[in-house]
Amino acid sequence: MNQSRLVRLQSQPDALSDLLAGLSVAQWQRRVQPGKWSIAEQLAHLARYQVVFRQRIDLICQTDQPHFDRYMADDDPDFAPWLTRLPDELLTQLQQDRAEINNKLAALTGGQLRRTGTHPTFGAMDIEGWTEFFLLHEAHHFLSIMRLAASARHG
Repeated sequence: MNQSRLVRLQSQPDALSDLLAGLSVAQWQRRVQPGKWSIAEQLAHLARYQVVFRQRIDLICQTDQPHFDRYMADDDPDFAPWLTRLPDELLTQLQQDRAEINNKLAALTGGQLRRTGTHPTFGAMDIEGWTEFFLLHEAHHFLSIMRLAASARHG
């Protein structure tokens, strides 16, 4: 695995500490815009998507060129239970699952890293590509959390 990606996988979640510092649970759970996710809902999505990502990596390693549908939380029956978790529980789960992902990806061989799975928009991607996609997706949600946190702090 590209060293830069491994470092980002390990360190990117650290940004959440700064983004969420000083916010109350009520601020985490407040929807700033109707129809848009709260901070807590963003975190639930990130936590659930880590599980989906890990499952996809496992499937890519075990199956020849699997095809995946675009992940949509609203269409995922396993997403709803994540919405009931407390923010601290979500953060703990995010950390635990990320450690497992980091260990798994760091242990893959060059041949495993070159295995591909097909995304409906981006086409065939190897595990390096899927990992880059995962990191960019997560960063997008971190930016949303940053905006929501600023709104919560400054009304």
